[in-house]
Amino acid sequence: MKGSSSLYSITMINEQQIIVIGGGAGGMIAAWHAASLGAKVLLLEKNPQLGIKILISGGGKCNITNGADIQTMIRQFQTNESRFLKYAFHKFTNLALLDLLHTEGVETYVRENGKVFPKSHDAEDVLKALRNMMDRVNVTVKLQSPVKEIFVDPDGTFSIKTGRDTITASSVIVATGGSSYQKTGTTGDGFRWMKKLGHTIVPLRPALTPIIVSPAPPSLWQGTPIRDCTLMAISDKKIVSEWRGDVLITHFGLSGPATLEVSRNAYLEFELGKTINMCVDFYPELSFEQLDEKMIADIASAPARTILTLTEQLVPQKLAEYILVSAKIGFIKKLNQLSKNERRGLTTILKRFSLGTVKEIPLDRGEVTAGGVALNEVDPTTMESTVVKGLYLCGEILDIAGPVGGYNLQAAFSTGFVAGENAAHPSK
Repeated sequence: MKGSSSLYSITMINEQQIIVIGGGAGGMIAAWHAASLGAKVLLLEKNPQLGIKILISGGGKCNITNGADIQTMIRQFQTNESRFLKYAFHKFTNLALLDLLHTEGVETYVRENGKVFPKSHDAEDVLKALRNMMDRVNVTVKLQSPVKEIFVDPDGTFSIKTGRDTITASSVIVATGGSSYQKTGTTGDGFRWMKKLGHTIVPLRPALTPIIVSPAPPSLWQGTPIRDCTLMAISDKKIVSEWRGDVLITHFGLSGPATLEVSRNAYLEFELGKTINMCVDFYPELSFEQLDEKMIADIASAPARTILTLTEQLVPQKLAEYILVSAKIGFIKKLNQLSKNERRGLTTILKRFSLGTVKEIPLDRGEVTAGGVALNEVDPTTMESTVVKGLYLCGEILDIAGPVGGYNLQAAFSTGFVAGENAAHPSK
């Protein structure tokens, strides 16, 4: 791949037709598609390599997209985001993306939950395919080229200052990502540039983020998964966010799919200064009365057992003793000695067990950033800014944040595809 990492003095580079800033999913697809349509494309990436977030996605296996139909995918986003993404998702579908990767030799499979991964379980294969696609259409890539500023010249062209040189372009595609996982280079630079160019930036908030709780979980609990539960964020006795899925108890608090999904709406309450209690329902498929009936049946089947033995079968074993302490029931009490009030008290705890109160929902640990460039300032059919002609935006710099499952990567690929096409063939 064409690239350069050597230092040289500031010079004015000959005009490029299109400059893409950011070498993530959206930026690479945008650069490839624009170049495939005949445009001269230069991609600037601040890191020493492309696609760092792709490499860490899905635990290094790369959850490329989701296998759901397009309408289902669109519905996973909030209403205004769904409306904005509708055109892009139809223009460049998940199937079209997978066809491209299959052509490059990346075989994929779909899990039961709809997540799509490469069969190799290696994110590097996906990145290699995208690099090869860009090579084939002569995209020029400059690594270790952090952009400092974007200027719009009087004639409508753009000047991009990188710290090494100043480059001019007729069109610019900004694909710099959000502000999460800042060690990957997504330090929020794009938001500053867009604000300076006149765009409205919707306040940045964490999304798909682990939650730090107080008090921190006991060391015995750390690493314990709670499978297929419902996690609830509760404020003033009201559930402000909930999700059914797996929760992982960590040394700082909570992680796992259900935690990530709850985090965005929980943060909206937390930033208002409200106390948020994180609770789990171990049996979301059962009502209180149904769970109580199950307890009665379990007791009747082996009345001489201790309550600890039964509780260890109902919840993760490491949590059993603490739950009984919370219910004020002795560990060695026989089931046939359990009073009705004790049984129903235990049932109550199983339906709403507190895992602590929210101490922090950190922006930097989120898989994506909620907030960003206001969607009403970008044309969803072209990804061109309605504020600055010739400026295109794609991916996480936009005010879009979908759920876990490959939806956010697909949003980056789809919006990047549309941005690349329209930057190459701008409307008059």
